Amino acid sequence: MSKTPLTIGTFGNGCVGQGFLELLNAHRGTAAHVKHVCVKDRERSREIGSARLTYEALDILTDDQVSTVVELTNDPDLALDVIRKALLSGRNVITASKKVVAENLGELIALQRSTGRALLYEASCAASIPVLNALETHFSGERVERIEGILNGTTNCILTQVEEGRSPQEALRLAQQNGFAESDPTSDLRGDDARYKLTILLAHAFGTVVKPSLIHRFGIQHVNKDDLDYARAAGWTIRSIARAELTNGTITAHVLPTFVPREDAFAHVRNEYNAVRIVGTHSGEHVLQGKGAGRLPTGLAVLSDVQRLVQGGAYAYEKVNEHAPGSNLSGKRLNIYLRLPVTHQEVLARFDTVKTVGLNDTSLQVEGMIALEELAGIIGEGRDGFQVIALPHLRAANSIGGE
Repeated sequence: MSKTPLTIGTFGNGCVGQGFLELLNAHRGTAAHVKHVCVKDRERSREIGSARLTYEALDILTDDQVSTVVELTNDPDLALDVIRKALLSGRNVITASKKVVAENLGELIALQRSTGRALLYEASCAASIPVLNALETHFSGERVERIEGILNGTTNCILTQVEEGRSPQEALRLAQQNGFAESDPTSDLRGDDARYKLTILLAHAFGTVVKPSLIHRFGIQHVNKDDLDYARAAGWTIRSIARAELTNGTITAHVLPTFVPREDAFAHVRNEYNAVRIVGTHSGEHVLQGKGAGRLPTGLAVLSDVQRLVQGGAYAYEKVNEHAPGSNLSGKRLNIYLRLPVTHQEVLARFDTVKTVGLNDTSLQVEGMIALEELAGIIGEGRDGFQVIALPHLRAANSIGGE
């Protein structure tokens, strides 16, 4: 296969940018080099090898030698502007920004189709796990029935650390110290980050393009000892799972803390590791696992996109067409566990079925069936004193009786 050498202009030189440059410079077999590195902060010292440091975006976007832009900033507005201008000027783009890709995916697919250029973003979904490559190749001719995953390293670090006896607060501090959590972890803890990633996976697995805000997500910010004890007694652990499935020709999707039986593969995914389970009609179940956070694992995903461009590759989006399944992102009914303050039992009237499984002076624990939209109405952005956790998917819907 012929290889087209790439001249790259990189935006951003933070954690992922440094990891990418280190790996590119170490991997001599990649027919690519970075000519420019554009940054905002003029005070920091940089290790960028033979690349030229610049503070002006136009130095990259007007350089005719630059065929590929690698966007690795932490500024969503700047990232979108750079991606648009690069594609419109005939350049290919690689990005790690899951927020930008997810929120603008319809426009970005249209831009690629109209310009004939490629936008690659393997690093946006699960860091070192090549899930988008798998969906675009192995599963391109397969009917995907379900895709679900542990897609956020921060929440997985916290949940596995609390299993070992640490408090959620201590577990978060440890994740921050190890570089697996941001100084402001809000997007991770309440499920925003995983929702962006699930939005992207929907397009590649099913061809369905939706706005992230339409996918209900619930976080782990209020998980406490009562919830952990309940899981332990049942032989379960807790993981934050992003899940989408095709049912009767319609896609349903959500991000939820979930009780996972200890014999399930997801129960053994610990700390910063991520995992994705893909279930196909003909090929059955596949589980991909790898590091979902960190400088070098994420940098490696960026490098893999560079290598793909060198070989002339791009996303085909074969499933994104008028035949793609529609979505029903609010109406799905779920079996859940809910811990709530004893002073707010009026919300139980919104359940289809419900039974009490625990009670103390301050809180009530119930299991029940409820529609996603009703659940969102109860909990909102993460209501104090409320924690929802999905029951294992293998538990039959009719196993929950009323009380």
